Amino acid sequence: MQLGSRWQVGQPPHPGVPELLHAAVAAAERQLKGGPQVGHHGGSWTLTWLEGRPRVELFDTSGRVRADIGIDADGTVIERAFPAHDAELAAPATGTAIGENDDDDDDWLS
Repeated sequence: MQLGSRWQVGQPPHPGVPELLHAAVAAAERQLKGGPQVGHHGGSWTLTWLEGRPRVELFDTSGRVRADIGIDADGTVIERAFPAHDAELAAPATGTAIGENDDDDDDWLS
């Protein structure tokens, strides 16, 4: 069993985060730093393990997910960034999508 953990934006990744994800975490922080509710005084990362693979999510101070980074079954780093402003919601997210058509993360439940 692997336990998850949390750490604040601007702090080094938790020791449980694989080195392979560190660059993507730093890039997400740089990209989203200018947005509201994400910065040294707001936002936190959560490390979880899904099917034995690490996944980190960046939450802003309102509890919204701003970045989702993990490792797929092939060992490739996958990442999504989400807009910080409601006006940006119509714009496509930057980064590599986790799934080709990932509009509903619960498809596997069907």
